[in-house]
Amino acid sequence: MQPPQDNNTVLYEVNLEADAGIAAPFDTWLRDHVADMLQFDGFRSAEILDDPDAPPGRIRRVVQYRLRDQAALDEYLAVHAPRMRAQGLARFGDRFKAERRVLPHREEFVRGAVSTENCLNCGEVLTGQHCSHCGQPARVRVLSLWSLVRDVVGDLLDVDSRVWRTLWPLAFRPGLLTQEFLRGRRARYTPPFRMYLVLSLVFFLLASLDDPGKGVALSIDDGGTNIQLREGGETRNATATPATDAGTPPEAPPTPAATPAAPAPKPSLDAETKRLIDQLVKRVPGDAQKDLRRELETTLAAATPEEREAARKLVEDPCSEQNFHFQGGPALEQYEPRLRDACRKIVADQESFGRALWNNVPKMMFLFLPLIAAAMSVLYLRSGRYYVEHLLFVVHFHAFFFLSGIAVLLLERLAEMSSGALASVLAVVQGLIGAALTVYVPLYLLKAMRRVYEQSWWKTLPKYAMLGLAYLVSLVFTAVGLLAYTALTL
Repeated sequence: MQPPQDNNTVLYEVNLEADAGIAAPFDTWLRDHVADMLQFDGFRSAEILDDPDAPPGRIRRVVQYRLRDQAALDEYLAVHAPRMRAQGLARFGDRFKAERRVLPHREEFVRGAVSTENCLNCGEVLTGQHCSHCGQPARVRVLSLWSLVRDVVGDLLDVDSRVWRTLWPLAFRPGLLTQEFLRGRRARYTPPFRMYLVLSLVFFLLASLDDPGKGVALSIDDGGTNIQLREGGETRNATATPATDAGTPPEAPPTPAATPAAPAPKPSLDAETKRLIDQLVKRVPGDAQKDLRRELETTLAAATPEEREAARKLVEDPCSEQNFHFQGGPALEQYEPRLRDACRKIVADQESFGRALWNNVPKMMFLFLPLIAAAMSVLYLRSGRYYVEHLLFVVHFHAFFFLSGIAVLLLERLAEMSSGALASVLAVVQGLIGAALTVYVPLYLLKAMRRVYEQSWWKTLPKYAMLGLAYLVSLVFTAVGLLAYTALTL
């Protein structure tokens, strides 16, 4: 038995005392009287109790009525009580008397169903499975690691859990989750913002698990360029310093490509230009040095002395005041010194800047989503919807976008960990899914707009095109902000 959840109930108690000589007919009448009382609106239950402390020659009966609330009792006292009391007086006259009192409900406890202690969070007296003041569960237990893992895995494996009831429509029924949420059908689905945060976290986590056998670490200092090439899990340092012989460029690293039969004649360059080319070539990985050197020699051979001098100054200090200057007035020029310092840090440690840039992408999304929601508000200005409703639509769509990215990244990571035929099959499947998503994602957005905003196709299609333009503008805006924020906080 569970205790009533309504804390407004009232206990109406009637204490009856009668002559012992009329005990039998009085008890018979009392049972019928109680049955009639329970027919009135608001009366839930009744109980007749015997009081053994009655005076000699008298009997005592206590009747306790449980009513829905005080309003039900007030209605009974005003409308029905005079008639019901008159029936007793007409039957027994002055051979009995009655006293009445009202006891408002405070707390009720049922063995094994509730805690009789105080809430550990706010101190309120517990009257149910959850605290009536703050909502915390009455029974708080510290989970072991195994219990926590079991709860999480059990929720994921349960086919009727909210996770799977949410992911399926999110992936294959565009706009349904937004529509259901706006209609108030929310209990069976995962909350939208929680779902977005979890999916984005998983997406960026998978995207960060890059293959350790790939990548280039590049750093530049005054003494030269230190390039670390990671190949096959090993690191090979290639430290280059300015050539001691101005006329002899450093030997390019060997490449597996076949050597041309007859090398092309080199353009005529002075020593200063060759040194400039050496400094530029050192800043790229070894496999690209040969092609870059050939292109630079051809370009600088045809350049004027003024152009070569400008190139030399740019290479020596690309972040100097001459090369790095704002023309946007005082509003932008006040940030120029800080951005110039950030520029030097980026040139000195490009790998750290790239890593910081990637780490700030999730922060950029918290600016990107409200911008898109604002664009949706403008597109559906007369729809009568609040801004939060448009934001909910955008959150659901980007949650689907991250879910699609997770599927592709999982296949990519599985292909990297596999070998042989299985790796080939996974790579093919990944390519097919990636190609399908390039069509499905835009179509998903269009169908979601059609379902949620319930407008005809000829009204939805122009807004869909304008939304694509808003995506492009917002992406450029947030990307510029991302670069500036990362540079200033590096």
